[in-house]
Amino acid sequence: MKILLLASMLVLGLAGCASPPETRPLSERQNLKVDPEVVYTMAVTELFEKRLVQPGGDTLLQVQFAVEARSDTELAWKVTWFDDSGMVVEGVGEGYRKATLVTGQVRYFKATAPHARVTSYQLHLREPK
Repeated sequence: MKILLLASMLVLGLAGCASPPETRPLSERQNLKVDPEVVYTMAVTELFEKRLVQPGGDTLLQVQFAVEARSDTELAWKVTWFDDSGMVVEGVGEGYRKATLVTGQVRYFKATAPHARVTSYQLHLREPK
């Protein structure tokens, strides 16, 4: 009886290990994250992305965006790059870049992914610190 109970527990335990892994969909991520502190002083009017073909055949994701200033202000921005599994792809110069905006001015900014495995991004805008 004990052997039968032990054997059935072993079979059930192995069946549990053999089941396929549960897959979860990746959580949705906004491409644009704007700090509420800067919403009143500027607006993102355009946001484009394209793939740049490299000499070896790979492509790099490039992001371009336009910011319209509603008042004279300072802006800090950065792009976080992600691969197809949602993991961050590290690059050089990961910190925020600073820019000065003048009332009524529209400025264009551009960033290119550090690696061909990048498939998505998140653009961050905030006040400089």
